[in-house]
Amino acid sequence: MSLNLSNLQIAHELDVNEDDVQQMTTQLREGINDKKSPPKLECSVESDEIYIVAGHKGNPEDVRDKGGKGRRSRLKGARGRGTPAKEKSPILGLIQRGGDIALKMLENVKQKTIEPIIQTTIAPDTLIYTDEYDISQ
Repeated sequence: MSLNLSNLQIAHELDVNEDDVQQMTTQLREGINDKKSPPKLECSVESDEIYIVAGHKGNPEDVRDKGGKGRRSRLKGARGRGTPAKEKSPILGLIQRGGDIALKMLENVKQKTIEPIIQTTIAPDTLIYTDEYDISQ
C-alpha cells in the first residue's frame, strides 16, 4: 500500500479475489489508525466544525428512491446542523497554528461528545480559538 498499489493490482499479484483484498486492506488501515496515537496540539489551537453532505455515493437506487438526479447534481442537505443519520456528518477540526491537524467525525456537536476529544488531543494550558469565544485549556 505504501507503493500506491491498487486493490486490483494486489489481487492480481497475490492471485486472490479483489473483494478479499479490499477487506484485508481495510482491516490493515483500521489497525494502523487504531494504534496511531492522536497528535498533542499545544500553544494556539483553532477549533471549528463543518458538516459534510455525503449522500448515497455508490448507491444509485437510493438516489432514485429519494428523487435525486444522480451523482453529477450537487448534493444538498437540510439546513442547519446534521448527523450521520441525516447524511450530514459533523467533522470536528482542531488545528495547531503552524503545526499538526486533528480531524474527527462526530455523531453530534454536543459538549459531552466534543470534550473528551479536546482533552485527549489538546495539551493543558493551550489557548483555543473557536467561533464563540477563546477557551484557555
